[in-house]
Amino acid sequence: MTTWVLLRGLMRDQRHWNGFDQRLRQRGCTVLTPDLPGNGILTHQASPLTIAEYASSVWQQLDEQLAGQAFYLLGLSMGGMIAMEMAKQRPEQIKHVFVLNSSAANLSPWYQRFNGLNVLSAWLKRCRGSRLHSIESTIVRLTSYRHRRDKALIARWSQYRHESTPHFSNAFRQLWAAFHYCCPAFLPVPVSILSGDRDALVNIQTSRALAQHFKVDLVVLAYCGHDITIDAPAKLAHYLFEIICSPEQDVGEPFADYTDEERDYHEARLVQSLPNYTSALPSEAE
Repeated sequence: MTTWVLLRGLMRDQRHWNGFDQRLRQRGCTVLTPDLPGNGILTHQASPLTIAEYASSVWQQLDEQLAGQAFYLLGLSMGGMIAMEMAKQRPEQIKHVFVLNSSAANLSPWYQRFNGLNVLSAWLKRCRGSRLHSIESTIVRLTSYRHRRDKALIARWSQYRHESTPHFSNAFRQLWAAFHYCCPAFLPVPVSILSGDRDALVNIQTSRALAQHFKVDLVVLAYCGHDITIDAPAKLAHYLFEIICSPEQDVGEPFADYTDEERDYHEARLVQSLPNYTSALPSEAE
């Protein structure tokens, strides 16, 4: 049985995995989804101003639950930064680190790490409704390619915000930490960099820069936005197990448990090993 630790990003918490954690549990994995200071069950705490402090906070939570057990670590966006920092701090406990749609200040310019124009566009094009919080509607529009008009998802996340809302000061502190994060020159653990080819928030070139920095291929998942775990959970889970399993091990039928949303899309993994990556897949007209 394998153990996985999943880390969300900016102003998100364990509720926002949208069932991806449960999907791994159904495959027989132990899955931990610690919240970051200032988010979720830790909303009352002040968010640190450095990624290293977030990593230390996560380690403190894991020490209480894992007692030194090794695990696989996956981080999305800011969670990817924390995952890299955790691997730097205590590599002996991490079997493999997966970084999804993330970035680093020492590798990419700020305008690739945060697309302000797309944030404004998402705000203007957001779904509206009495049960839909404007911020959550904007976030879903910005971070998901396949579910950007999913009112049920927006309503659920709006309810999460009603139950537990990150303080404005903590949101600023998390942004500050993410914008100033510089990734280490080397990580003494296996690293995989993954990106969605429809990410409207973070330019795919930031993932390419990370992949080149760590001298690994960039795995690009087709028709996925910033939050791959929502856009293609079955596809992502399959590729995670494909990466960590030896050639002799059976990772199961590809996408045998795909969702209805995934069925409507061409499922493909594009492995970038060239200096520049440009998706050849068609764009969807608005």
